[in-house]
Amino acid sequence: MNMPCSVIRDLLPLYAEDLTSEETKELIHVHLDGCPDCRARLETLKEPAAPEPDASQALRGVKKSIRRRRLQTALLAALLVFLPLFALLAHSTDKIAVPYEDGLIAVESVENDVMTFSVDGRVSGVDSQLCPDPDNGETTLLVQAWSNSWNESRGLAPERGSYSVSPAPDRVIYGYGTARSDKQELLYGEPMQGGIMLLPRLVLGYYLLYDAVLAVIFVLLWSAKRKARAGEIFRCLFFTTLAYPIGHLLIKGPHTLSFFVPRDLAYILIAAAAVWGLLMLGWSLWKQKRRETV
Repeated sequence: MNMPCSVIRDLLPLYAEDLTSEETKELIHVHLDGCPDCRARLETLKEPAAPEPDASQALRGVKKSIRRRRLQTALLAALLVFLPLFALLAHSTDKIAVPYEDGLIAVESVENDVMTFSVDGRVSGVDSQLCPDPDNGETTLLVQAWSNSWNESRGLAPERGSYSVSPAPDRVIYGYGTARSDKQELLYGEPMQGGIMLLPRLVLGYYLLYDAVLAVIFVLLWSAKRKARAGEIFRCLFFTTLAYPIGHLLIKGPHTLSFFVPRDLAYILIAAAAVWGLLMLGWSLWKQKRRETV
């Protein structure tokens, strides 16, 4: 009996599992001897089935992705809160030069080559710069008291403190010559011919200039290598150069002059690190959102 291929193919799954009767098995066997197409179909049925995807593993991947996104969102929110608070702290503790007035600071004693100053307690601190004269060997000490809005808001009692320097200079002049304190006062020693003034440093401005040059270089490299792995590195470097001027703006505003560079630079770098984190997290969340919508 010559059975059509369509009937045999309907029976092949049962034949492959050895679930047919002997009579049916014999008919199928006879058909297979003369039909290579049905034999190929049978071989396909006998091949081991591909393993079904592990649903639990896929679920774990989804949960991990959700946890990562929640962590990124939480870090983004924390940085958004941290940045304005840190900028407020930086401005409230900013060093503000105090103009000279009677009783603000005075030389109290000079003993064993140590000079001790008596300082008004309302002053937050005193900075100094020693300026030797190569012509006559004399040393002039420039001192500058500073305060900030943080100490002023705490209403510190006007008690006097002390400040010492060693070795004792030949002359002490109060005032760095800032806009807030352009009147200088001789506190100790003989008046000098001419004058001396400590100008604010311009290094923060140079840092911004160098940063701008690097930003142009890195953004060009990022554009050229966008589809390569190196593109991710150049993107991170570009975000770094983008974060620094934003940090500078938060801490110093548009100003680049500074008498207290170590303090200002430290605050700028902390703010820039927080801005860099915001840029990286924002970029990552944007990329994830874009992949989901495609």
